[in-house]
Amino acid sequence: MRRLPWLNALLLIVVGALGAFVYLKPSVDSRNENPLSKLKASDANTIRIERPGTSAISLEKKSAGWRVTAPLSARADETRVQRLLSIVEAKSAVRMPATELARFELDPPSASLAIGKQAFSFGMVNSLTREQYVMTGDAVYTVHPRYGAALPASPADLASKQLFGADEIPVRIALKDFSLEQRDGKWTPAPVPAGDLSQDDYARWADGWRFASALRVEPYVGGKPRQDVEIRLKSGTVVTLGILASGANLVLTRPDEKLQYYFNIETAKRLLSPPGARAAQAAKK
Repeated sequence: MRRLPWLNALLLIVVGALGAFVYLKPSVDSRNENPLSKLKASDANTIRIERPGTSAISLEKKSAGWRVTAPLSARADETRVQRLLSIVEAKSAVRMPATELARFELDPPSASLAIGKQAFSFGMVNSLTREQYVMTGDAVYTVHPRYGAALPASPADLASKQLFGADEIPVRIALKDFSLEQRDGKWTPAPVPAGDLSQDDYARWADGWRFASALRVEPYVGGKPRQDVEIRLKSGTVVTLGILASGANLVLTRPDEKLQYYFNIETAKRLLSPPGARAAQAAKK
């Protein structure tokens, strides 16, 4: 008999949970899938993200790819952009009128995403179904929470971690005590490193700079670089990188982009050691 109060309490909890489920997710025919948009990701040219209390983030598609245009200016991480755009291809088994929005935590929404002229507002994640409520147009839909998770926490999260863009090809890399330059299709070092190095060795080292990918990117906050690395691109543009730190992590600044890039120690050693230097040091041990 003593168990009856506990059993009654448990039954009340179960009934309450089922009531919340019915209230927040009315019955639907799962065979009917409702598209959230008629847009195509490839046709999108602008993206805008807004969260309460923070600056709006804007992106624009340029000839060389997507760029973050506000509140900072940076090449955009194309993978992150495609995750944002994927919502235009989303479909939902649930489509409800956009009324009583407070019950979905859509009045106001936690975040909004505008792709072109279509806006998507993000509400709560249903604790039972693990689906998120999204309003667009005159309807509310339930979708996988990955679409909301794709929204960045900060503008820097959308910045490309690649030190150079796809169209930025280094043809001269000048460190403090070493430089490598491409002349008539051939790499020429100065001074010539010890060891029997081939053009492939030099090309791999140059590609290490060209395809360098940072652990994270942040806005440049100032500080005097310890030394500079001068990079001349195939286009003729000269990019001067500043080395802010080269201990446990390598921190490089690109003043032209007002960004700083963080690399791990292994990447730092590859970039800052002339071709063959590490192999020569290992041979001496």
